[in-house]
Amino acid sequence: MKNDSKHSHRHGRDLGRIERDVLGKLSFGDLLFGYLLSAGSTARMFKLARERTRYRYRRKCAIERLVERDFIRKNGEKLSITTAGNNALGRTVEKTRKMLGAKRWDRKWRIAIFDIPEIYAPLRRKVRQTLKRAGFVQLQQSVWIFPHDCAELIQLIKQESRLSQFILYGVLEHIESEERLKKLFRLDS
Repeated sequence: MKNDSKHSHRHGRDLGRIERDVLGKLSFGDLLFGYLLSAGSTARMFKLARERTRYRYRRKCAIERLVERDFIRKNGEKLSITTAGNNALGRTVEKTRKMLGAKRWDRKWRIAIFDIPEIYAPLRRKVRQTLKRAGFVQLQQSVWIFPHDCAELIQLIKQESRLSQFILYGVLEHIESEERLKKLFRLDS
C-alpha cells in the first residue's frame, strides 16, 4: 500500500524540467507524424520525389547522349571528358564570348552562382576558368554575370562537371551598379 501512496503523491506534483521536455518531444513527434500523414504533405513529398526522379532520368539520358557523341567516356561509375568534349565546350565558350560584340543587348543580365564544396576544388577552378574565358565578370566570390543568353554554356558546364546541384543560373532584369557593369561589358545605355 505504501507504493500506491507514493505514486499518488507523484501524480499530484508539477512536472519537472526533464519530464516536460520528454512530453514535449513526444507531443511534437505526434504532431509531426500527423502532418506527414496529411494529404498536403504527402502530395508534396511525392511531387518532390517525382521531380527528383525526372531530373535523374534526364541527367542519365544526357550522359548517354554525350557518351554516344564521344564527348565523355564512361569508365564504370566515373565519367571523364574526351578531346571531342573539350572541343565542344570550347566552341560553346567561344560562341558565348562572340555574343559580347555581335549581339544586341536585350537589357537582361545572366547570372551564374555556384557553391561547390572544397572536395571538388579542381572542378571549381575549372568552372571559374571557363566562365572567365566566356567573358563573364565576377561580382562576388562565386557569383558571375554576363549580359547575353548563355543557358547552353551553363548547361554544358553543369553536365561536364557533374556539379549541377551546386550551380544556379538565372536571368535578372535589373541589378544594382548596372552602369558600372554596362561599362565593363561596353554596352550601350
